[in-house]
Amino acid sequence: MVLYDGFINRLSELVKDKKELPRSTKELQNGSKNDIIFGRDTAFELGGSQKPCVSTLAVSSDMHFSNKAYLVGRDLPQITGDSPFGKIVLVEIDEQTDDDTAFNTVKELEQVKYKFYVRDFMTRASALNMREQIRVGKNAVKSGVSFADYGQKLIDTFLQNEKVKSVEVVFLTDFDGYKELNSVAEKIKETTSALNHILDNVMFDCSTCNLKPICDEVEGMKELHQKHK
Repeated sequence: MVLYDGFINRLSELVKDKKELPRSTKELQNGSKNDIIFGRDTAFELGGSQKPCVSTLAVSSDMHFSNKAYLVGRDLPQITGDSPFGKIVLVEIDEQTDDDTAFNTVKELEQVKYKFYVRDFMTRASALNMREQIRVGKNAVKSGVSFADYGQKLIDTFLQNEKVKSVEVVFLTDFDGYKELNSVAEKIKETTSALNHILDNVMFDCSTCNLKPICDEVEGMKELHQKHK
């Protein structure tokens, strides 16, 4: 799976000034999808108050990642009000035996953000607009939880999947490139959509298909399409 490699390189360039976070030894407690943090118990919301908010995930079978979390901007203990928020997850997977298996792995990994529950954090994720807002509870702030802690738990969750070989997570708060990040995230989403069409054997005239621009841009997509015709 190398279709996303070009986008991974662009994401890495966007966050080249990221700061490596220390490996956390703090054990964050699991939450539940039914956990609700009410306004009175909220310290702040990442991506709240209509502030910039982008979340994206890209996979590769030939790029290795550090199994570390990184940060651009303020850490959780320094945030005092609703903040812009970005999250980039890069995942190395085993070379898959066939295209359908690889695509199923991509979809499986994308579902993690809808199943990742941490006590005192409430996530609202949208695949449609690539937003992932996180409401942070006052108890998390009082206990000094940092992005290193949250990121480590997220990395460990991905590594529980036997198909995953390595992971890297980048959190963004004070960041000037949200517009560019959103553009790359949109391309990643369109690539997954095009891949879905191809593997579902949806036959269409390439000259009229609205996914043609992404097939023209992504190396290997046209070849994949021809193979599945």
